[in-house]
Amino acid sequence: MKIEKLYLKNFRNYDNLEINFCDKLNIIIGNNAQGKTNILEAIYYLAITKSFLLVNDKMVVKKDTIYSLIKGDIFNNNGFKRLSILINSNGKKLEINEKEIKKHYEYVGNLKVIIFSPDNVRLIKDGPLNRRRFLNIEISQLYLNYINTLNEFNIVLKQRNEYLKVIRGGSYNETYFRILNKKYVDLAVYIIRYRDDFINRVNKYIGDVFLRISGYNGLYIKYISNIEVEDISLMKEKMLEKIENMKDREVIYGSSLVGPQRDDFEFILDNNDLLTYGSQGQQKMAVLSLKLAEIDVFKEISLENPILLLDDLFSELDVDKRNKVINYLNNDIQTIVTTTDLNNITFSSIDNPNIYKIDNGKVVCKN
Repeated sequence: MKIEKLYLKNFRNYDNLEINFCDKLNIIIGNNAQGKTNILEAIYYLAITKSFLLVNDKMVVKKDTIYSLIKGDIFNNNGFKRLSILINSNGKKLEINEKEIKKHYEYVGNLKVIIFSPDNVRLIKDGPLNRRRFLNIEISQLYLNYINTLNEFNIVLKQRNEYLKVIRGGSYNETYFRILNKKYVDLAVYIIRYRDDFINRVNKYIGDVFLRISGYNGLYIKYISNIEVEDISLMKEKMLEKIENMKDREVIYGSSLVGPQRDDFEFILDNNDLLTYGSQGQQKMAVLSLKLAEIDVFKEISLENPILLLDDLFSELDVDKRNKVINYLNNDIQTIVTTTDLNNITFSSIDNPNIYKIDNGKVVCKN
C-alpha cells in the first residue's frame, strides 16, 4: 500500500499543496510551526476521516475559508483509488473515485495508516478511554464489520443503561430485559474477541521490536477485560452469568458495569507496569514499539503493508536510538517522517530517501 500524491486546499496553513511521495522513505524537514505535522494529519484524516490530534473537524479548515479539501491518490491490493474528503459547515463528504460514500465502514480501511507522534505517550499515561479508542481505530482499519458492530453496541449499551434506570424507578419487564441482555452480550463478545486477538497478534512482535530499538527485553501488552475466561468460546455464557449477578448493583448505578466499554490494556516490562515503574524514555520507546509491531499485524491480516507516519520522531531520541529506529525500517514500507533536522542520522538500510523542505506551508525544495 502507498500514497502516491496528496492534494490539500484550505487545510490548516495550506492554501494549495500538491506533493508526490516515493514508495520508501520520505522525510519532511523544517522549523517548528511550518506545517510538517499538518501533512501527516491530512494523510491520517484521509484514512480515518478524523484527526489524530483529537480536534474538532472545523479546526482543520484554514482561517477565513469555508471548507477544506483533502485528496489522495493511493494504491492498495485492489489497485488505484482516489480518496477525497470535503470538510465544511455541513460536515464531511467522503468519496472514492469521485463516488460519494455514505457508509463510514465502506470508506475506512481503503488507506491503512499507523501514526506515531510525541503525544502518543499518553497511550500509557491517560485513562482507559484513550486506549480503547486506539484499539477501535486500529481494528476498524482491518475488519469491515467492526465499526458497524461497535456503533450497534453503543446504541444497545445506551438502551440498556436507560432501562436500568427504568428498573430503578420500579418498572420491570423480565422478557424485554432478557432479550436486551442477549443482544448486548452478543455484540460485546464480538468486540472483546477482536480486541483480544489484535493484542495477541501485537505480542508476537512487540518484544523483539522493543529489544532492537531500546536494548531492553520483556515488553508485552496485557489486555484487561472484566470477563476473564480461559476458553473464549465460553465468554457469552460467562458474561450472561456475570451481568445477572451484577444486576442489583447495575440498577443502583443505572449503568452497565460489565462489557468492553470497561476494558483496558497495560504495557508490561519485566513483569512491571510501565505506567508506574517505567521511565519517560522507556514509555516512549514502548509506544513506538507498539506502532512498529503493528506493521506486521496489519500485513498479517490484510496481506499488505500499511503506511507508517512518524511525527517529530527524533526530537527526544538520542543519536543511538535515532539510528536504531531508522535501521529498523525497510524498503518495503512507505514511511513519511517529519523532523527539524537530520543531524547524526544515517540511512544505510534505506535506498535514496526523498527529502522535502517545508517553509510556511509551502514545499520550498525537494532532493
